[in-house]
Amino acid sequence: MKKCLLLMLLALLLPAVSAMAEEAEDITAKCVFTVESKGWTAERLYDRDWNTYWNGNTGRKTVTISCPAPAWGLYLCWMEEPGAWTLEQKINGAWLTAEYPAGPFMHQYVPLDGAEELRLRPTGKSMSWFGLEEIFVLGPGEVPPYVQQWQQPDESCDLLIFFAHPDDEALFFGGTIPVYAGEKRLDVVACSLSLATRTRRSELLNSLWTMGMRNYPVFGPFSDSYSLKLDKAYAQFGERKVKGFVTELFRKYKPRVVVTHDLEGEYGHGMHRMCADASLYAFDAAADADRYPATAQQYGTFEVSKLYLHLYPDHALEMDWDQPLKAFAGRTGFEMAQEGYGKHVSQHRYEQFQVEPRDSSQSSYRFGLAGTRVGMDVYRNDFMENVLLDSYLVNQP
Repeated sequence: MKKCLLLMLLALLLPAVSAMAEEAEDITAKCVFTVESKGWTAERLYDRDWNTYWNGNTGRKTVTISCPAPAWGLYLCWMEEPGAWTLEQKINGAWLTAEYPAGPFMHQYVPLDGAEELRLRPTGKSMSWFGLEEIFVLGPGEVPPYVQQWQQPDESCDLLIFFAHPDDEALFFGGTIPVYAGEKRLDVVACSLSLATRTRRSELLNSLWTMGMRNYPVFGPFSDSYSLKLDKAYAQFGERKVKGFVTELFRKYKPRVVVTHDLEGEYGHGMHRMCADASLYAFDAAADADRYPATAQQYGTFEVSKLYLHLYPDHALEMDWDQPLKAFAGRTGFEMAQEGYGKHVSQHRYEQFQVEPRDSSQSSYRFGLAGTRVGMDVYRNDFMENVLLDSYLVNQP
């Protein structure tokens, strides 16, 4: 009798459990958006075009969303890291208000409580600006995998990927992020030397998330400026400023291993060259309290264990990005890098760019060990070889 009752109870509960486990539906297209700023149409908020945006720079800067069914999630893609803002939810006819402080993430997920209507508006010092690229309104269920829920990097990491521009992380580093962040679940930090435009920053977030990154990337303070010589690139930004930034980067995030660009800048780009050259400098400088003493005092000195440069000829290794990855349902690191680059829509007009295949002259598989404090690689198939991670030594055949 007890067994029958248990089976009946399970039969009643299973549909509810199954419904709870289903992915939340994107109900944005069914919602009605109203904006109170002049000259910016509400359609820009849900056209799924990263080049368009809604900027509440005039009027009352309020976005109102009427939902056809209770909303349980809100995925907001801001134009930049947002200032303080207020969310009002209408639930069973009553308004519930929540204040959100200025946040560090351009793409932000906010859980809701079954709202019938929503109002978003800026508060405090952010009243002068309020801008969004995209809004996704979600129904009940599990948060969809495309919704980005970032975390801040902490005071140390296993691997730092340092590149010049958004899209370089896929083009020249291939399966590095899918394998080490997505599959191996190491603590990986990505840094773009260029601050880039709002569109390219959003594309980078979409790319990194697709490839398995969960630490929010670091954006450098430098504009994107093209040159074909290292000295010209340094002259544009200030050599001391650039080297100081990279030295601080190593001290602040304390990576055990750093991977960065080719000394020749792949196809010659000066900012790529600058990443490689400044990293070689910072490999020693970050450990020296006499160089850039202000950041040494702020973060302490730090010894990076290993530095790899793309295409570096000495102590070369060829990574295997063609192995199927469980984290990506059997797709390879190279395939996931291609998917990541697919998110850089604004760059697809440049037909010469691709995730560099194994046999190309700029192969995303080939790197060289340019600096080490833990000995030379023997197996030459793993950036983390000879590196101590969570109390065990990575040294696998």
